[in-house]
Amino acid sequence: MTRTVIASALVAGLVLAGVVLALSQSPSDDQDQRPRYQVGVDMVSLSLTAFDKKHRLVTDLERDEFKIYEDGVLQDVSIFSKEDLPLRLVILLDTSSSMRIKMEMAKEAAIEFVRSLKPEDQFKVIEFDDRVLTLVDFTSDLDQVESAISGAVADGATALYNAVYISLQSLSRRRKVDERQAVVVLSDGNDTGSLVTFEDVLELARKTDVTIYTIFLRGAEKDLKKNKYFQAKYVLERLAAESGGSAFSPEHIKDLSGVYSDIASELKNQYNLGYISTNTQADGKWRRLQLVCTRPGMDLRTRGGYYAPRPRRRRR
Repeated sequence: MTRTVIASALVAGLVLAGVVLALSQSPSDDQDQRPRYQVGVDMVSLSLTAFDKKHRLVTDLERDEFKIYEDGVLQDVSIFSKEDLPLRLVILLDTSSSMRIKMEMAKEAAIEFVRSLKPEDQFKVIEFDDRVLTLVDFTSDLDQVESAISGAVADGATALYNAVYISLQSLSRRRKVDERQAVVVLSDGNDTGSLVTFEDVLELARKTDVTIYTIFLRGAEKDLKKNKYFQAKYVLERLAAESGGSAFSPEHIKDLSGVYSDIASELKNQYNLGYISTNTQADGKWRRLQLVCTRPGMDLRTRGGYYAPRPRRRRR
């Protein structure tokens, strides 16, 4: 199997939602040299998961039980479905040297996770230590995916931020309206080898409609009290929260299989909502989203907002 080394992270932005304003002049107008802008309307799309007070998945909510507020203004939900859309998923495996004794069980759990999803889902497998290596690009061929996971080798430092950043970029370039996108990242330590910062990763996560699920493999209790492990856990939890995903911190490597099973259940039981914003300003500003359920006791997880687009200049 050929491993592709991803050398660096490229700056990429994905306009996910908003309304683009149009400015145009007729060719005969004296001011026809003014810039012309492309016209377009985009749907703000949300994938969300609902839990009850006992953290059980809730799968029977209906459209009229949801209210979406954008910067405090109620929006009209125009799209609602509980359809299990096709999934494009990046599996990120920490293969730094600290994972060496855990690697075999981690790989077995990841393979079991892949087998539990739909045959038509697309998977990409990336391992990261001090480098970020694509073991297999997006494919539905489970034999290739399982072979890629099995071939992961632990050695080196931990370039966690690089790996997540590159994964988000690879998904944003392939975005389709009728699919969901997610990253599942497994790590056991703090970032020690990235070129990009946590703030860079967080900013890109906010610009993409990608749900991030994180698994922090805990060490001994005495290690968790160390600042570097506390920081690693915080980073993974923050990425999951910002994207509407979940963060897991199993006490033992043997619990990993159950964690992957929980992630698979969440991915299979998401709601899909969409609306066209009442705010028509193409100003590139952050718009805060609040999702409310009229059924009491619901814990809803979705992304916390999006960046409005800017006018896109059209070539003459």
